[in-house]
Amino acid sequence: MPLSNFRKLLNYLIVGFPFAILLGWFYLKVYQFQYLNENFVDGLIALQLSRGWLEGRPILFDTYYGSHWLHHNYYFILLTGFVTKFTGLYGLFLIYLGLLGTFFLKFYRSIRTRNWLNDWFIVILFGVGPLAYHVYLDNYGWHPEQYFLPLLGLFSLSLARRKWLEVAFWGLLTLSIKETAVVLLCGVALFASVLSNLLQHPTQKWPRYFFNRNNYLIVGISIVVFVAGMWWLSYLNGPHPSRLGQAVLLIQKKASISMTVVYIGLVAFFSSVSLAAACLLFIPWWRVIPQPKVIIGVFLGFCFVLLTVFFVEGMLYFPEPNMSIRYPARVGSWWAFMMSCYVFMTIRLVEAKLQPHSNQREWLLWAGLFQFFITPMAVSNASSIHGQMFSIKKNFLFIHNNRLGTKPYAQSPAKVLYELAQKLPKGCEIVCPAEYVGIFQNVYANEWSYDLRILTRPYLYIYEKKDLKTNKKYIFPKKEGYTTVPHPQFLILADAVWYNQHYK
Repeated sequence: MPLSNFRKLLNYLIVGFPFAILLGWFYLKVYQFQYLNENFVDGLIALQLSRGWLEGRPILFDTYYGSHWLHHNYYFILLTGFVTKFTGLYGLFLIYLGLLGTFFLKFYRSIRTRNWLNDWFIVILFGVGPLAYHVYLDNYGWHPEQYFLPLLGLFSLSLARRKWLEVAFWGLLTLSIKETAVVLLCGVALFASVLSNLLQHPTQKWPRYFFNRNNYLIVGISIVVFVAGMWWLSYLNGPHPSRLGQAVLLIQKKASISMTVVYIGLVAFFSSVSLAAACLLFIPWWRVIPQPKVIIGVFLGFCFVLLTVFFVEGMLYFPEPNMSIRYPARVGSWWAFMMSCYVFMTIRLVEAKLQPHSNQREWLLWAGLFQFFITPMAVSNASSIHGQMFSIKKNFLFIHNNRLGTKPYAQSPAKVLYELAQKLPKGCEIVCPAEYVGIFQNVYANEWSYDLRILTRPYLYIYEKKDLKTNKKYIFPKKEGYTTVPHPQFLILADAVWYNQHYK
């Protein structure tokens, strides 16, 4: 093969590398959901929030929390319903991977006319590296905050390229993800403002980079939007306590001085791990920009602001540190901010004819190794998952028996339940044990609890026969209108009219 052709092939492979990873990621998520039967409660909540409003249910209502709009301003997730209505839970992953692929493509087009290889690998490390993988894996299922990574990255890239219509479009989508989105947008905009000012006027005294009209405007608008979002949540909650109020009451009951010190220490340690992983990638640029302390100061300063926000969010789960900055939704949001700052920085510094320090590739290598080893400390995921995700035997069985996910739940007892699920009408409800909820993703499943969020008459009640005498959560409907479905393991009560239509 001629050398020129070999270089072209190598170039195609390098450019296509992150897109191949995205395809592999989709497979892993399907495998994780279908075959490993992980606890996907938050993923199923996201699915119900996504498409429930398109199937006649109240807006942002799920079978776990009820009216979820009392807790979060999750409005972007509503837009995903136009996909998940037809694809189910898998649509949430497809939208994320599609947005992330769009970001990679746009970023490559922005850097391909220069010496792009190092920055390409750095953005790959941010977008699909070890830390991003653990956030994506999210053994809690899925969170709307996952979309911060691609959308904030697209916002930052458009801002760096001065594509103002795209800035407005991606910014509004990002803003609709959650009530705290405006804090992330504020951070990226402030970082961009300070860096742009620094490159235009590299000899000014440092206070002028921070205290100027642009920054006052960014902070002022952000505060107004943030306060409006929090007021809206407070208004919707009415006399009921907010999540922050619940967190304060919890800490007053549980917290001691020693417990609080340990908790803060653990949160600080875990946050420093992911922060260090990002800073290693920034260092080659920081070493060549004028007045580096200015840009380092705004970056680290806003990292502290975000850490404070996520610390307050995690207080609801005090004293569990894994639900603070290590929680996939929170560390993923923080990681999205840091990646977005890097994207803006590299585009604008190259535009200003600056080049990173000559040892950038060495820093990239060490940063990749550092991420690989420290990510389990940075992101809270069940350690048992990782061995199963790459078990050759389990993957082979999934590929062979489940046909890469196109023939799900091939084994009993899930097979029987899946066959029932496929015949249920859209928008109906059922009640079943927690480990089988995912099988019924095409409808609205309630897992057995003392506080069922039932809106309509369930088509199925499913009980474990071995638990009939001991499970106090079980309730039984009136016999009229229900028929018993024969099964050796379960007691299944089905709506008689529906069951007779499909099985008799």
